Amino acid sequence: MGELPCGGADGHDEVQPSIDKPAALRASHLLREFTDVGLKILADLAAQKRVGRGIFAFKAGEASDALSFVAKGTLRLVPREGGDPLGEVSAGDTVGGMSLLVEGEHVLSAVAATDVELLQISRDVFEGMKKTHPRTALKLTLALAQDLAERLREARGPLREFLVWQISRRQAEGR
Repeated sequence: MGELPCGGADGHDEVQPSIDKPAALRASHLLREFTDVGLKILADLAAQKRVGRGIFAFKAGEASDALSFVAKGTLRLVPREGGDPLGEVSAGDTVGGMSLLVEGEHVLSAVAATDVELLQISRDVFEGMKKTHPRTALKLTLALAQDLAERLREARGPLREFLVWQISRRQAEGR
């Protein structure tokens, strides 16, 4: 494997060995239905990003423009206002999936609890993939939709009540 410039103590210019992208993507729950060919396509297109411990991978309010696969390490998810973490994502998890489908901003911040390696598919890369690898792009879109459906099904409390209200409102409006 090659080497990449990655963030040093100041977040820049340290050289680290490249991770095994196909193996890291294979570990992702989101890609569980992907073939080795599909994983290789995504691995070839994914950019690697290193985030040092204590550094923000992204902040709430920033544009969300990439699906990030956590290849190594742990990110803590914290509310926009700060405070206690709401949860953590680690190797095999993803963040930012909806950014490939709709424009928007991060609603949470993610700070590295440990050194983190991310593999990212940007919206621009995804748009190109639709032309160069349409089957892989479609399969990724379907995987994102299934992941969202599973998360919504598992939602509890006020979020679930809001979603039920929104669905019933749309049905009443005939949408």
